[in-house]
Amino acid sequence: MASNEASKRFPPIVPEILDSAQKEVHNYLANEIGQYFQGIFTIQDSKTDALIGPYTHFLYLPQPVASGYFINGSSLSKIPDFPLRCREIAILAIGEHYNAAYELYSHVRIAKKVGLRDEQIEDILRGKCPTGGTEQELVSWEVARALMTVKGPLSEDLWGRAEKAFGKAGAGALIHYSGFYAYTCVLLNGAAVSVPEGESIWPITA
Repeated sequence: MASNEASKRFPPIVPEILDSAQKEVHNYLANEIGQYFQGIFTIQDSKTDALIGPYTHFLYLPQPVASGYFINGSSLSKIPDFPLRCREIAILAIGEHYNAAYELYSHVRIAKKVGLRDEQIEDILRGKCPTGGTEQELVSWEVARALMTVKGPLSEDLWGRAEKAFGKAGAGALIHYSGFYAYTCVLLNGAAVSVPEGESIWPITA
């Protein structure tokens, strides 16, 4: 279950009492999205099947909001030339900047799954560049951090390094992922979405 604070803003709704519009959103999230992530981190209450985490608040909004959000996120994965490890480094860098608990909770698990080492994850959670990273991995962290912390355009130096490391499409993916997860973190913090009860951001205990 989510924390009491988060539940007060957008309380989880058990599937049995959803109206028809909410059922459409619930089924889309549970079936189309949940199949990718349910085995990695918690998205539904194990006893009631109610959606938790960032998914709950979509039940209170029109269906196109949820589908548009996740279609956008899915489309980013189709951009070539941007490795999974680099993607997760950028996403965690954004989450650390915003201190978005559920984003960090979920993506440290994905980061482990795609091969980031424990010390690299711990570095990012402390606001540090990941130890022993490749140039692609280092520039992913640096670009994501710069886009969150430095006003104005990304520097020519960082853009040049990103383009050299990934090509234009991959560098574009890095920028898009940074923006998309900044948006995600704003949603999570606005809704006060916390780590599921009994779990933690780090270390992973289950």
